[in-house]
Amino acid sequence: MDANPRPIKIGELLVRVGSLKPEELEHAIGLAGETGLPIGRVLIMSGYLTDHELQSAVQAQSLIKDKIIDLELALKALAIVGEKSVSLEEALTSLGWIAARPHTSAKLGELLLEAELISEAQLSESLRTSHETGLPLGRILVLTQAVSDELLSAALTAQVLVRDGKIAREHAIQGLKSAKRRRVTIEVSLMDHGFYRPPFRQTVKLGELFVLSGLVNEGDLMNALELGLLRELPIGQVLVQSGFVSKETLNAALKFQGMVANGTLNALQASEALRQVATHEISIAQAVAELGLLKPEPNDAIRLSDILKAAGVINDDDIRRAVEMSWKNSALIGKMLLVTGMIDEAMLHASLRCQFLLREGFLNMEQAIVALSHCQRNRVSFDDALQELGWTINTRMIYENA
Repeated sequence: MDANPRPIKIGELLVRVGSLKPEELEHAIGLAGETGLPIGRVLIMSGYLTDHELQSAVQAQSLIKDKIIDLELALKALAIVGEKSVSLEEALTSLGWIAARPHTSAKLGELLLEAELISEAQLSESLRTSHETGLPLGRILVLTQAVSDELLSAALTAQVLVRDGKIAREHAIQGLKSAKRRRVTIEVSLMDHGFYRPPFRQTVKLGELFVLSGLVNEGDLMNALELGLLRELPIGQVLVQSGFVSKETLNAALKFQGMVANGTLNALQASEALRQVATHEISIAQAVAELGLLKPEPNDAIRLSDILKAAGVINDDDIRRAVEMSWKNSALIGKMLLVTGMIDEAMLHASLRCQFLLREGFLNMEQAIVALSHCQRNRVSFDDALQELGWTINTRMIYENA
């Protein structure tokens, strides 16, 4: 058996086995494009295939993708299905195939069924509806109220963890049962059972970053995640192919995800910067530089500007000018961040030194971000950070201190 079988489309599989002619497939593809219906549904409605033939081909495609059977065996079995109208399992058995007892696949329906979150009848009906409508199985299960959005999210997360080899299939099933019973996330359930240990470093999932930024809603994210698992594609690629985000936005999101991982930004800051990049078409460096890091005052707080306005001392234009001037004054902004406890004195000095080197052209924004992050993590000066990173910056200040 080929260790890495080439992915094969349903139409190609049916043509190769002789159940469908190339011109029939081409006609059905055209109709599917015109009507928006799934290709499988069009093939049945056009009388090119029976429902049994299509379902057998879908099942064979799945077995090939999971490396349970190879293409040659699948073609022989599908030929028998067409000739004798038997099930695919019966056709495979007649060819001497014996299913392996250990079942290691982690399909969404199987996980939900074995975790006793849905019944066989619900799964069968939802699979049929999914094939007819082209909607992902998970979305059908939510729409029919067989599972909640939270349980679907948990099952998809469990699928990813099994696929990535981070947990075993049986652990995923036990974790899903516990997650529903205790009403906790799948990660918490798995951790409490000792099945999973999250990364030590701060991380944010790519999908979460898009949702936090408001660029993708949770329903669309669940659909994309399920499609990614079915097609064995990264979630970002599915979001681009589905038209939810552009390729440029995806690249920016991946860079912001890296900044969260290395401690440069937290998840909320990264999502806000991503939103700015996507909606205002600014650079990553500019979005990071323009992040507003000051905490807003409570809604019921009495602000100085309100008192001065009420007394007639200043007006709205005066406040706007003052805000604009304050943002242009680096020392003032630094002092504000220092007073509010968001940075300490060492970081203030490091950031001012960093700004000087940026302004003079000795560093670019990406180098500055990495160096400042190094300062914060290792509690060293900015120049020591540059030295430890192996960057030689020949500035006038360094020459004078030499």
